[in-house]
Amino acid sequence: MQKKSLYVIMVLMLALAACSDWLDLKPYDGVVEDDYWKTKEDVHSMVVGCYSSLLNKTMVSSFIYWGEARADMIASTAASSSALMYIIRGEITPENTIVKWDEFYTTINQCSKVIEKAGLVKELDQTFDDKLCRQYVAEATVIRSLMYFYLVRSFRDVPLVLKASDDDTQDYYYAKTNGEAILDTLTIHLEKVLGDLPIAYDNNDQSKGRITCWAAMALLADIYLWQGSYERCSELCKQIIGSGQFSLIPVSREMVPVLDNTGLTIDTVYYANTADADYLFDQLYVVGNCVESIFELQFPKQHESLGDPFYDLFNTSRPKIASNDLVLDEVIFPEDERDKEAKDVRGSGFAYNNGYVWKYVGTSRSGNTMRIERMFPHWIVYRYADVILMQAEALNQLAMRSNPNDMATLKDAYSLVRQIRERANAVENSDSELGDVINGKALEKLILDERAREFAFEGKRWYDVLRFARRDSYGYNETEQEYANREYLMQLAINSAPPEKLANLQVKYTDSWFHYWPIYVSTVEVNKNLLQNEFYLQQ
Repeated sequence: MQKKSLYVIMVLMLALAACSDWLDLKPYDGVVEDDYWKTKEDVHSMVVGCYSSLLNKTMVSSFIYWGEARADMIASTAASSSALMYIIRGEITPENTIVKWDEFYTTINQCSKVIEKAGLVKELDQTFDDKLCRQYVAEATVIRSLMYFYLVRSFRDVPLVLKASDDDTQDYYYAKTNGEAILDTLTIHLEKVLGDLPIAYDNNDQSKGRITCWAAMALLADIYLWQGSYERCSELCKQIIGSGQFSLIPVSREMVPVLDNTGLTIDTVYYANTADADYLFDQLYVVGNCVESIFELQFPKQHESLGDPFYDLFNTSRPKIASNDLVLDEVIFPEDERDKEAKDVRGSGFAYNNGYVWKYVGTSRSGNTMRIERMFPHWIVYRYADVILMQAEALNQLAMRSNPNDMATLKDAYSLVRQIRERANAVENSDSELGDVINGKALEKLILDERAREFAFEGKRWYDVLRFARRDSYGYNETEQEYANREYLMQLAINSAPPEKLANLQVKYTDSWFHYWPIYVSTVEVNKNLLQNEFYLQQ
């Protein structure tokens, strides 16, 4: 079978959908792929294709579904797919189309081609210098690693395919590789390429939309956090925080007295500056590429042909996903009992609004104007607040493991959490005011809760809860014969499951294999080397 460039054409046509000049390429119709890899421009085109593949509607929908559908902030609607409704009910089967991983392996294969062929092109094109070649390979390596990190967190063990496929006559039916072994491989690859990536590119769009050394460090820190390598995670976060490249957009606050019935001051609360909160929403979710951004997918503001996952899932006329306002109002963003007007700016009207996921619907925080189709927001992969909270989490775990608990480190971790809370004007209560003697377990819960507030609907909630739950073998206590950290999952079930499904879902959570997706039924049928994830073999 002749190896045609259909793959190349598809990739480059996707590239046309992007908004930045560096993504503006033309397809090479009819080029035989073996004849394509000749110049540095060819390699650049394929690197662009790796980025453009991330804009695929199915891919972005997976980022959203995989990170949120099993968590507690979204709800189904009359327009929801049966696939989503089954997941919310805890009835997950290999027939559910949401668990398809095809797009991830397509991107992985594209990245592998760049990694394999860039060096060969350098031998043919004398203008292709070694530094640029290594940069292109590094960019592809990070994108491929990001894809595998999603797969491992979602399925645990998956096929590790590092050799590119050129045509459909080759046997690429791989068996699964242990997820931890895959993560070890990713960390080796990422550590190797950090020095080949730039601090910044020629303009802000590229610096936020292409892989920099900071984006690679953020991904590597996230993997280390998942693995429990807290020292390594902390060191990388420290480098990003100390780089001076990023900062939180400030939101000023006014201290307001709380009066009793006689007019005496009995307490104080804070009111966030409305204009500052509006500006924060605008910069993060409307304009994009702000000072907080480390890496985000560069969707165009409008484009006629690119599928719009955000409008498809969250539109205001017939949304497929709604915000779970009851849980958001009562659990995630509780009111300040002293003064109901002293609100967390990230809550109602910011993350969600009357059942809508406002981050992807609204064009402003204070107004009611909503996006039209293909008026794309960006998809944020990593931003500065994420690094701050990863650093807090790593420090907290390091302190809890010291003997006795390292109070100085616990206080450092708590101060990082308070940076995020104070910027957001978060409501203070007994869970957040930890006092001078900090309990590590209480701080652990606060960090998880703060991540829920800060990254609501950003595709992180399920992975965060699972990371906290699975830590230290699910918090296994040999004396008590209990798994203390499973409580994080049990609480998630209480928040999200229909009442009639709660008990059944909590029983399922006692099986660690249920914490991962099944492999899609047709994928297992086609690839006879794949074994279905264990929990779903019992169904």
